[in-house]
Amino acid sequence: MDITHSAKRVYKHSQLGLWLRRVERDWERPFKSAELEYGRHLYKTCAIRTLELNENEAIICARMEDGSEPYCVIDFEGDRFVYRSSDESSLLTAALTVAGMYEISELVGDVLGSDEFIDYDESSSNKVQEIETPPAEAHSLPVEDEPVEIFKTLSLTFSSRRKGLIFTANWELPDGKTRRAFGGNCIPVSKLKPEECENLIRLATLARKASFKYEADSYVLSDISKIPGFLKVGLDKWREFFKIRKDANVDMLSYGERKVELRPVARPVRGDSADFDVKWTPCIDGEEIDESEMSKLVGGVGSLRIIPEFGIVRVSASDTAFVREVERGRDFGFKEGKIPRYMLLALSDGGARMGLAGELKKWMKSLSEPGRQGNPLGLPQFLRKYQVCGVEWAVRLFEHDCNAMIADEMGLGKTLQTLSIIDYYLRSKSSGEKKFLVVCPASVIPVWISEVKKFFPAIKCGVLTSKGIDANARLLIASYTQLRRNKSEIDKIKFELAVLDEAQFIKNPDAKTTVACMGINAARKIALTGTPVENRLLDMWTAFRWLMPGLMGTRKAFEEMIASKPDAVAQVRRQISPFVLRRLKTEVASELPEKIYIDLMCPMTDFQASEYQKLLSKAREELRDAAQDASLQRNRFTILSLLTRLRQAACDAALLPWIGAGGAPETGGKISVLSDRAEELYQGGKKVLVFSQFTKFLDLIKSNLIQKIGAGNIYELTGSTRDRASPVEAFQSAKGGALMLVSLRAGGTGITLTSADYVFMADPWWNPAVEEQAVDRVHRIGRKGDVFIYRMIAQDTVEDRVRRLQSQKKKLFNDLLGGLKDVSNQTKFLEAISDIIC
Repeated sequence: MDITHSAKRVYKHSQLGLWLRRVERDWERPFKSAELEYGRHLYKTCAIRTLELNENEAIICARMEDGSEPYCVIDFEGDRFVYRSSDESSLLTAALTVAGMYEISELVGDVLGSDEFIDYDESSSNKVQEIETPPAEAHSLPVEDEPVEIFKTLSLTFSSRRKGLIFTANWELPDGKTRRAFGGNCIPVSKLKPEECENLIRLATLARKASFKYEADSYVLSDISKIPGFLKVGLDKWREFFKIRKDANVDMLSYGERKVELRPVARPVRGDSADFDVKWTPCIDGEEIDESEMSKLVGGVGSLRIIPEFGIVRVSASDTAFVREVERGRDFGFKEGKIPRYMLLALSDGGARMGLAGELKKWMKSLSEPGRQGNPLGLPQFLRKYQVCGVEWAVRLFEHDCNAMIADEMGLGKTLQTLSIIDYYLRSKSSGEKKFLVVCPASVIPVWISEVKKFFPAIKCGVLTSKGIDANARLLIASYTQLRRNKSEIDKIKFELAVLDEAQFIKNPDAKTTVACMGINAARKIALTGTPVENRLLDMWTAFRWLMPGLMGTRKAFEEMIASKPDAVAQVRRQISPFVLRRLKTEVASELPEKIYIDLMCPMTDFQASEYQKLLSKAREELRDAAQDASLQRNRFTILSLLTRLRQAACDAALLPWIGAGGAPETGGKISVLSDRAEELYQGGKKVLVFSQFTKFLDLIKSNLIQKIGAGNIYELTGSTRDRASPVEAFQSAKGGALMLVSLRAGGTGITLTSADYVFMADPWWNPAVEEQAVDRVHRIGRKGDVFIYRMIAQDTVEDRVRRLQSQKKKLFNDLLGGLKDVSNQTKFLEAISDIIC
């Protein structure tokens, strides 16, 4: 619906050009939104009754709905204005000023309305435009000049600039000279003929409609997307009124956007073989653009840019993201802006087409070459083929100034592969007296010590304790807690290789443990984890923050990427894949036996160890008494009873009758180790069986597991289970991860649990036949995959002693088992017990 205004207008025709410039400015900016809204209301409801324009002031009179008749005066001083009114209300005063400025805009349009060449749109005078405030001199008042009698042509000169399409307006004089039509030193409007003044106003109106904005004596069309259309269509209409001139680059803008192809070339940094930099060569239709244009092409907001010599250009979103990915590496704080070479391997989509210069080409080729023939690293023969591949893969990364994450599925020997790497560097001539560091949870320290003793007895191994660092140890094993407590001492050592086992322990970037790990000074680094990438993306970020800083950007950017991108997992996998080795059992099944037995060494808590030592002392005392008096048959049964108590203490102190579940101050070492392993397997969708001959121990395990993963997929089968078929069927048919706790007595016969992937013997029986009978519940006809069997053994206990006897003296051990059964043979009985507890 059109608005018909009937305000009385008093003005001079020669002053309209001056007022047009004033209303063309962003005069709305000083007003608040409420003032603008009220002013528009007054304008639209025709509240303005009189409008009087003078050279430097405007007087606006209004009639309000309540019958009052306030007025407002707007005073201009150059480009600035102030306003006042007869009303005390500041809101009404501002609103009257706003309504008055709209009336002035309408007046200028109305004057041009009778011109048959102008299709004036009244709504354009009411439209609020967001434009930049021009410099103070942009609309300075015309300077009085000598009279000029005749003007022929209003000439517009268009040029292509980075900020947009620009034109300046000049009057061409009969003598061939020119004078500005706008801005400083322009011909005053009062010296123009009416026809010339109207042409000037026509230009301003057409420029506004075409989205040009007045800036510093020229008009600018900064909306790049509108430029081609204006040049192809709009400019022809302008030729009817104005003389048009263009510089050589303007026609390039009419072609529309042109695609910029980026040709990145990675170059080694002189004097530092470990780093590289990137040279960007932007091209359009095969023609190179100066490299200095790169920051302008991919910086700022929006993707369209103007390069005068080439016109309107665009860099694709994927190329822009690629450049920013590289620049992110450059700006991550690396020394002197150099980018570590490992960033070259992780550049996502664009890395495949990045050119490599000089040495980098050889570097990349050697990194991707297949494994070496034979055994050039001199690795132990007991390694399986996939383990050899893992060691060679990590060493190759180290040789190329990269670090490694080994994320093999549990049971494939991450510890053994890592020790083989350490052994390789210890054997190298350049190792000297360099030291190696393994940081792991306290519960895993016995596993590392056991593997060193079993497979690499020549390695001098020491454990970091509250007493300090073992100076003679070449391999230092530290818990995360001790590392944090001894940070100042650890920081002084330059390690040849540092290893983080269970690397997700540093997932909190602000934790003291994480800070301590970040301070480790090592030439090479390995992170070990069994967690799939899909499950804990943020764990991957924290691990790689330690391994290779900058590879995955800042935490904020990484979390935003996870939250916003549906393909976040795929992007992370693509980025880290060169540095992560993850093999599943199914992938290396041909190299594995059907049943894989693994001894899992577990620590005891201080309280647990204290109770165990009390029982051990008592057992040794009873053994001495029995040796002195062969007639004391009761001693034998006392010793056997104490032996059972020793086994219970090795599992958990809460199993001892005088302690009970409420008497132990902390969870035993076995439960801590088991719950961590079981949680990892459960999250990976695996099925796990836990066997124990102590049903009370199973209760403690279950309680701890429920806290970790909930009670959803945990099943039980003990002697008190009446319906044995139900939990077995539920476990067999469960989708995803599941756990079943089974007593040796109940699960030894009569059931089939072929869906289980892993078996934990929470308290290994000394008779291997009993273990085999339980394992056969899983490893039987119908089983499609291999089975991993973990024997959980408390370190430095009767369990540990029995296992060593089993492996070192198999025949003797079988004899000992027979001796334990036959208590009537006092001598044989005492020999058997002595071998176990002494």
